[in-house]
Amino acid sequence: MKKNEKKDILKGEKKKRIKLKKKTIIALVIFALAVILVVLYFVNRNLVKHQPEINIDESQTEEVTQEKDPKLEEIQSLYNENNDLVGWIQIDGTKIDYPVMYTKDQDYYLRRDFYKKSSTAGTLYVDKHNTMNPRDINIIIHGHNMSNGTMFADLLNYKQQSYYEEHKKITYYTLEAKEEYEIIAVFLSKVYNVTDNVFKYYKFYGEQTEDTYNDYIKNIKKLARYDIATTATYPEKLITLSTCEYSQEDGRLVVVAKQIS
Repeated sequence: MKKNEKKDILKGEKKKRIKLKKKTIIALVIFALAVILVVLYFVNRNLVKHQPEINIDESQTEEVTQEKDPKLEEIQSLYNENNDLVGWIQIDGTKIDYPVMYTKDQDYYLRRDFYKKSSTAGTLYVDKHNTMNPRDINIIIHGHNMSNGTMFADLLNYKQQSYYEEHKKITYYTLEAKEEYEIIAVFLSKVYNVTDNVFKYYKFYGEQTEDTYNDYIKNIKKLARYDIATTATYPEKLITLSTCEYSQEDGRLVVVAKQIS
């Protein structure tokens, strides 16, 4: 064998060894990676298996985007002009959509408007005996019924049951919240003499016991012009709307509703 041929054979064998070595290294690397992936798979599965269950309240994950009622903003702005303002009353489908005032002078807003200027129609106002305390179970609101249909004039329509059927709900805004009421009784009454020993709807205010509450509901249901299935249960808050009614001396038409929201 010639010298050059011998060298070529040696070179070929060396190349084969190098290729074999590379293939072996690659195989080992692939094998090592496979082992690592298998180990990671079982480790991860074991972690998931033993991970404590977390109950997520979906309501907490949602962004709360409650828009403030523009009416409350309007009322707050009006309160800055006259802090006798305590609320606003609305009855859909009627002209009743007015501010409600409160002072310890019962007659102050009888002939004054919101801006305290002289006004025949006056302004709706809460009875002076109310405390405006959250525990005051019955808010009594007085107002004129004007011949032009303003203020509490539409209350007189409640003499007819058909009108009640179409206007059962009352919306009342305090300075902080919107409240909904449902009518439970419509009746006629009057302002009695102090010494008269009779039921006086306008004497029910402030904190009351369950017995006095039930007695009040019983009496207004007895006076009611027509049957209303809806009633009130202690200690549901009440609102009473009162206006003059001329079928008797010092007569009053009264609408009582209970809070439903």
